[in-house]
Amino acid sequence: MSDGFSRRNYLKGAASGVASLALAGCTGSSNDSSGDSGNSIKESWESEQMATVQADPHPDLLEPSENEKSVSTTVSHLTWAGYDGENVQQPFREQFNTETSLDLFTDDPKAINRLSTGEWSQFDIFTPNNAFVVDAYEQDLIRPIDEEAWRPYTFDNYLDLFKPENGYKFSHINEDGEFDPDGQLYALPQRWGWVSMTVNTDVVPESDWTYDAAWSEEYNVGVSDWFFWIIQTIMLREGIDPFKQHSEEELEQVRQSTFNLIDNSVAVYPDIASQNQALKSGEIDVLLMGSNFGQGTLRRGGQMQFKTVVPDEGCIIWVEQDTFTKGEMSPLADNYVAYLQSPDAAYELSWPQGASSVNVVPQESVFERYSTEQQKALRTEDLNYILDNSVFFDRVPDLESFQPIWRKAKSRE
Repeated sequence: MSDGFSRRNYLKGAASGVASLALAGCTGSSNDSSGDSGNSIKESWESEQMATVQADPHPDLLEPSENEKSVSTTVSHLTWAGYDGENVQQPFREQFNTETSLDLFTDDPKAINRLSTGEWSQFDIFTPNNAFVVDAYEQDLIRPIDEEAWRPYTFDNYLDLFKPENGYKFSHINEDGEFDPDGQLYALPQRWGWVSMTVNTDVVPESDWTYDAAWSEEYNVGVSDWFFWIIQTIMLREGIDPFKQHSEEELEQVRQSTFNLIDNSVAVYPDIASQNQALKSGEIDVLLMGSNFGQGTLRRGGQMQFKTVVPDEGCIIWVEQDTFTKGEMSPLADNYVAYLQSPDAAYELSWPQGASSVNVVPQESVFERYSTEQQKALRTEDLNYILDNSVFFDRVPDLESFQPIWRKAKSRE
């Protein structure tokens, strides 16, 4: 294997590993948010295109004033499924007598491309996966955040894992445009989980919970058409560090492994609904890649035999993070993010009603509120083990080099 990485020992040498960071404790179409210009409650920073996001002293942002309850505005949010849960959105709408508009995406690069072509003016809040925050920063799409002012609403409530003083770097960016816990705050962790491989434990024994199972003729294998995730899991299987520049030899290694995977698979599934149906029907026994985000809904429905396992080669930890877009904002955008970051809203986001996806959150006190059923579905007792055998999702600097490989591999179906 290249660069001294072995397939079974990648995690031991990964500089970005999270093994030392154990857990502590435990919709509609978008609207142009610039339509409330001239409103008397708008703060000056909300009207300036790239001004730092301020915050009133805690807990003022969580308690609407009479003026805030009377303002006519809509908070617009570009985000993932789950945030649209009725139990997530309705309390804020009722408390602040306002509307929220959510536009759901399934691909971070495509969402960033939308914003970069001018749609930034349609949204107040953007919630990408952690690795893509730098991409949004590089394209001048998101604002800096006043860390001292926001800390009582955010980091003070988090598990130790997500605090910059403990090494969590993906909320902050330094002057060189790199993630750095000592840099400027740009993003606020909101929801998290892991990516690896989902198996039907009634069919696949624990002894086969390695990525090799997806290349084995012993099982019916499904492949997820989620390019940037599938390529990373293939690299983990091959003992290649995903988060660096890759050599021609490594590209060829990934190419051959990808072709072999597709040749061994039943099908490539385009979305979570088709993946989960294939698992439930018994069409497939193994799904690469799988995640708690995608397959957690099966466990919520009582089908605990479906498990996103921890292969010997490890998992990748993703973190969705709230950011404030540039441009004129709704005067309630800061209140909305403070609300989402509150333990009460975070608990509801873990278990959204009328929406797909169940996931854990950074807020420490939420773990004390989960029922036995929720703990089992969310696998809270397994989280330390998962973290000890994972790396954080980071930037893949040459991700575009792998796109032709994936396109050609899919054509082999």
